[in-house]
Amino acid sequence: MIRHHPAEASLIACAAGTIPIAHAHVIRSHAARCPACAAGLRTAGDTGGALLDGLAPAPMAPDALARTLARLEATPVGSAPVAPAFDLAALASGRWRRVAPGIAIMKLLPRDATDSRLDLIRVAPGRALLSHGHTGPETTCVLTGAFADGTGIFAAGDCVEADAALDHTPCALPGEDCICLIATTHHLRAHSWLGRLVRPLLGM
Repeated sequence: MIRHHPAEASLIACAAGTIPIAHAHVIRSHAARCPACAAGLRTAGDTGGALLDGLAPAPMAPDALARTLARLEATPVGSAPVAPAFDLAALASGRWRRVAPGIAIMKLLPRDATDSRLDLIRVAPGRALLSHGHTGPETTCVLTGAFADGTGIFAAGDCVEADAALDHTPCALPGEDCICLIATTHHLRAHSWLGRLVRPLLGM
């Protein structure tokens, strides 16, 4: 049973395309499993369309077409997962990189112009990530397994949003591997000397 959902403002921003693409992928991954949030995305999209329909027509800038084509050409083909977000086998199309005993990471989208990236993280039961904080927003969707971090217990399908105020030590719970789709903007704040040592190596 899904117990944790993105904020309504996040659903609206996702539908409007005003959040970094990495975070949008995570929210849509959650919505693929959550009928309520899927409906929220559709409602936000329909509302935005209705508002646009109500605006008075305005002339386009003379270079509008050229700028649009330039943006399309600057977007790498295949730079984002195109499979259904809930299909883990299709999503995990890269290579797992072991970063610690029982912990591996798979890079999906590199840092973009918003300083955001998208990763899969796999943590074996009983293993914990290093204690850390954040310097920007983080959005997580649990794909398999579950974890606890002192603020709650998060299981498959749950979506967790964090900001720079959060400091935590996520730990995978007993059962299957905890695999999460995680979008981060800016960098983590490691609290230990080991974390500060390995953070640049991971690019996190």
